[in-house]
Amino acid sequence: MKGLLSIVAVFLAFSSQVYCDGPINNNLFYNFTGSDMQDLVTTYYFVIGVTVNGQIGDVCAAGVSNETAGSYCQAIVDDVYGLPGFVSPNGSIGYPDSFNDFPPKVFDYSYTNVSCSNGYSSCTGSQMSNCTASGGLLSIQCSFISPECYYGETDLNNYVNVSNGPGLFTLTGRPTICVDGSFLPVCSGVPLSPIDVSRICLYSLGISSGFVGRPAGVMAPPLNLTRDLGRVVTGFDCTDLENCTNTTMYGDCGSNGYATVTCQRVCIDDDDGHSDVFLFNQYSGVEGGSSYIAGIPQFCANGAPTRVCNDGTNSPRIINFACEALNYQYGQLLSYNASVYNGTPPGVVYLSNFSCPTSDINSCGDYANFATDSRCFGGSLEYFVKCYNDTQNCNMPGVTFFTNFSSNNFGQQLLSGIAVMCINGHLVPLCNENDDDYDSDDIDLVCTSMGFDGGSIRPPNPSRYGPGPQGVGYYGNFSCPSNATDTSSCTATMTNNTQCIGGLRELVIECYLGTPTTPSTTATSAPTSTATATQSITTSATRVVTTTGGASVTPSSTPTESSSSKVGLAVGVTIAVLVVVGLIVAAVIIVVFIVIRKRRSGSFSF
Repeated sequence: MKGLLSIVAVFLAFSSQVYCDGPINNNLFYNFTGSDMQDLVTTYYFVIGVTVNGQIGDVCAAGVSNETAGSYCQAIVDDVYGLPGFVSPNGSIGYPDSFNDFPPKVFDYSYTNVSCSNGYSSCTGSQMSNCTASGGLLSIQCSFISPECYYGETDLNNYVNVSNGPGLFTLTGRPTICVDGSFLPVCSGVPLSPIDVSRICLYSLGISSGFVGRPAGVMAPPLNLTRDLGRVVTGFDCTDLENCTNTTMYGDCGSNGYATVTCQRVCIDDDDGHSDVFLFNQYSGVEGGSSYIAGIPQFCANGAPTRVCNDGTNSPRIINFACEALNYQYGQLLSYNASVYNGTPPGVVYLSNFSCPTSDINSCGDYANFATDSRCFGGSLEYFVKCYNDTQNCNMPGVTFFTNFSSNNFGQQLLSGIAVMCINGHLVPLCNENDDDYDSDDIDLVCTSMGFDGGSIRPPNPSRYGPGPQGVGYYGNFSCPSNATDTSSCTATMTNNTQCIGGLRELVIECYLGTPTTPSTTATSAPTSTATATQSITTSATRVVTTTGGASVTPSSTPTESSSSKVGLAVGVTIAVLVVVGLIVAAVIIVVFIVIRKRRSGSFSF
């Protein structure tokens, strides 16, 4: 408003002197000659100068229409306010009462029949020595309602202040939006999003928290506009706090009445503008012998209940930030839980780009900004955090498997499992964030460090490997130095990838030792065809679950049964079966022979 008042003051200050301003597009000049005001309408008067063929000159009244005068007015008002279309003046040819005191000539040249229809950079006209014979100097009058506000400005009209303790209060009133330089009321029923309400509260009162409606027992005062133009706002939307649009109509809001908004300061923060962190809807439990707490991290910032939106813009350290602030060692991001979100108070502010320096956790969020994703305000992008203290210690740096699955493929030993890493004395699972986008040398190093020949990444399989370590964050970007001989010097960074957290991208590695031995085959020749033997491969699998964390795995050194001995055993079994069958057939033949002889001798009876 200070800038607006200074512009009006400049206009009024020039009522007694010649003043040349502009140029507009380096070609249109305007000179203030006077003003008057009636009700809310102010009229300003100007004489005009233009550039024709590189020479600046006065514009004579001859050949200028009211339509042309109106276009001059619009260009001047746009130039003064710096906002094209912000004010729409009514322009025409007109002279102030004091025009007779104005000099008959401003510039050295004068032009009649001036036309700037192709733009002010290409005006045309006939040069004259002065305008005396061409209707005199052109004077235009520009009439408009003086703006009381700038485009997009908001205000909470005629609010009532209710104190809720030292430094705490609510302000309930009618929201108004600046349209064409005047505050217009918003109709009840217009959908105002949390971003819209934050815009209204922040730009009206410097408070970022608010909600549609009123607190219990508080009545909103009636609307009290400085000027009533018979227009109302029927649509309002802010894609962010700086970019708002609105829809208006002439008339009133009808039976719905006007909207009510409450802006609030409901909590006290410290000198840095932040308060202690707590978990909203906190609950507790015991897992693996260790107690934990869980809930939605929330704190107070500038009097507003504040949370961080899990929109992918924040530092992964935010999880540990919340838990460390609550005197817990570690944090884990849990899946969405609508029951925990239920009961969220109105007016919660959400932040994005929330970062946490590794050196000073107290400076977390210093450069955060307001979140604008509408999903932040419905709970679907909420942080649900579990905080716990360390129960799965490790003191051997490097990578091992949390859950192992061993098998044998014709003499080749295989071992697969969920890769975990010992970081800061704690086992954390590694995540395959980018679909096998890991250096194969790093994967081989994991396996050679455990005594195998090499390895490769395998798809996650929760039904086979079970879950990784619980109650910890997930780590990605696993990499090892090129000269590393084991995984003790490898590194990884915490990730907030939701698929990792949901156990859908755990890094599973399969290590191998030796190569499969191909079974011997026998080809049977025939005069017209050749029979080709086929190979049947079988695996024996034993699942080993490490309940106390990962353990180093040593490949078995026990020789495996050779494929040739397996074939010999199969042949021996076959021969034995044939011998038994032959004996049975011989016995049957002998019995039949005896029966026949007895019948012939007549000695057989039942």
